[in-house]
Amino acid sequence: MAKKYIPVKTLTARDLPAPVRVFWETSPENFKIPSMLTALCCYCALGTRIRVKYKYDSDLHALLLQIVVVGNPGDGKSFTRPIVYKLINPIKLRDDEMRRQEQAYKDLVKQNQGKSKATLPEEPLTDIRFVQKITYKKLIKRADLFNRKYGDTLAFMFYSEELAGIQEQYRNAYSDLRTASRLAYDLGALDSNDTLSDSSYNAMVDIIWCSLFCATPAALDKYMDKTSIEGGNVTRNIIAELGDLMGEEAPVFRPMTAGENACVDSTVKRLMDETYSEEGQLQPTRLVDMDWLFDDVESWCQEQRTKVLKTGSRSLNCFYKRSSVSAFRLATMCYYLFGEGVGCEGEGKSLNPNPSPSTYNARQHVRRFYYFMAQYILDGLMKRWGKKYEQLQPESEDSESSQASIYDQLPKQFSRDQLREFINKLQLGTKARQFIYKWKKNKLIYQPNPEEDVFVKNY
Repeated sequence: MAKKYIPVKTLTARDLPAPVRVFWETSPENFKIPSMLTALCCYCALGTRIRVKYKYDSDLHALLLQIVVVGNPGDGKSFTRPIVYKLINPIKLRDDEMRRQEQAYKDLVKQNQGKSKATLPEEPLTDIRFVQKITYKKLIKRADLFNRKYGDTLAFMFYSEELAGIQEQYRNAYSDLRTASRLAYDLGALDSNDTLSDSSYNAMVDIIWCSLFCATPAALDKYMDKTSIEGGNVTRNIIAELGDLMGEEAPVFRPMTAGENACVDSTVKRLMDETYSEEGQLQPTRLVDMDWLFDDVESWCQEQRTKVLKTGSRSLNCFYKRSSVSAFRLATMCYYLFGEGVGCEGEGKSLNPNPSPSTYNARQHVRRFYYFMAQYILDGLMKRWGKKYEQLQPESEDSESSQASIYDQLPKQFSRDQLREFINKLQLGTKARQFIYKWKKNKLIYQPNPEEDVFVKNY
């Protein structure tokens, strides 16, 4: 039986590990959560060798996040730039060296045009991970080079200060990247390119990434079109809204202290050292024990399932599942940065069966963090795409059922005809018999007399 779910309405700085708390405490109020999520996205990209088991999956997860910071023009979305470039700098420096190797090889090929290819050295195997604008075919090649060089995949860090700029540059080609983003959310979801063209790059690869896009509401709506809403792209995203800043002063971020800078820099170095060995190979994957959070995951998910049964909301039924996954991945990185429950993959499930007081305190904070973020992510998805998702369902005309629980509006005792009236009033596509079947199955109602169409609510 799932533990009782207690909503967490607000986060505090104490709920965050020090390398994340820094960005919370140095940001003005409307930017605290977006800044925290920006930093966590970068940490997860850096921690590409971290793995975790999720409550409802048999396969291990990598900590992959897709975050969109949403604000109106001039609201200050560029706050992400210094955070990203500070945290991703070690990857960028590696990328710069790799690009120099690629350019040197191209120059060598040009110098030897007309000569036998046998006289040329092999093309260098590079691992470029920080991308801002890239074509789909180039992405396939980059991901395949990871496997050729290391025998395993790595996460890209995909960053754009202006989502609209990417759309304008790539137009139709960007739809390929949007399609790839559905697979990039999960480890082991292979993508491929296979054409007759000699100039193309053919391979079957596992493309994974953490992405951080900044967008205006209009640009986001253009990016997440009907196909993206129906196909599940939206459910993989975390929407970090800056909120209504009309008439507000320009945001002022407090500079980091020397101690805060040192904390962040040491964390970045640690994550890089746990990715690449001194010999230039990949480090073993590291498993974070999060089994202790499974009851909380079940508790929150059961709360959402109950709401689905009460409201008949198809969008809620679709959106809550990956909201939990994304929140769980964020919580895993927080727990990791608290310095708890880490071991090499294969060491066993219970790495810390008797937690110390410090571990217990970390777990309490991470529980609060998971509950808050799961609801935050779900609310963001429902606000932006809930109604649109309902409209796209074949049985639904126009529903805001997620905000109006048909179960709660019914009297304690009701008839089937009364239920039908409420269904028509709320413009739901779900039929009365489906509600009754689901509610009875989940013990939300009972039928005193099987020969009468009268039902009684249990709650």
